[in-house]
Amino acid sequence: MKKIVLLIVILFSTVSYSQELRKPSEGKALVYFTRVSSVGFLINFKYFDNDKYLGKFNHGKYLAYECEPGKHLFWSKSENVDFLEAELEAGKVYIIDSEPQMGAIKAGVKLVAFDNNQDNYKNIKKFERKKADILDAIVKAKEFKISDEDLAEAESDQESLVKRSIEKYEKRKAKGDAYPTLTADNNYISNTVEIK
Repeated sequence: MKKIVLLIVILFSTVSYSQELRKPSEGKALVYFTRVSSVGFLINFKYFDNDKYLGKFNHGKYLAYECEPGKHLFWSKSENVDFLEAELEAGKVYIIDSEPQMGAIKAGVKLVAFDNNQDNYKNIKKFERKKADILDAIVKAKEFKISDEDLAEAESDQESLVKRSIEKYEKRKAKGDAYPTLTADNNYISNTVEIK
C-alpha cells in the first residue's frame, strides 16, 4: 500500500514539473543552475562558462543557460572558486546545483551536477527527494535574467577575476588535479515526465 501511495505522489508531483522545464532550441544544450539550499541565502554566487560571465544570483532564483553542445568549463565564485567540467549534447537538459559551503567570511560554493541515475542513491526515497528538491528550485523560484547592457558592464568588471580563475584551474589541472565532470549521460531524463 505504501508503495502505491508513493508511486501516485511521485507521478502527480513530477507531472506538475513537466510544464515548467523547457527543451533547448534546435542544436543547443540547456543547463539549469539552481540553489536548492537556503544556507547563505543572501549571498550571491557568480556563474561563468569558461571566460563568459553568466550573472550572479542568490537563493530563490535559478539560471537557464542555453549554449552550444561540446566541452564547457562551468565555474562559480563566492568566497572560493569551484569548477565543473562538462561535455554537453545538443537537445539535452542538464541541472547543476550550487551548494553553499561553510566559509571563513561568507558562504563558499560547490557545483554539483544532478545525478538522474537512481541506482547511485542509497534508496529510491533519497533519489526522489533530491529530484523533487532540484525541480522545486526551478519551478518555485524566479528565473534570473540579465540584460545585455548589465552583462556587458559586468563582463568588463569581471575580467581580472576570470583571468585569475582560469589560470588557477589550468595550473591545478597541469598538476593532475581532477574536477567533477558533467557528462552527456548526466542529462535530465525522466521516464514519467515529458520535458516541454
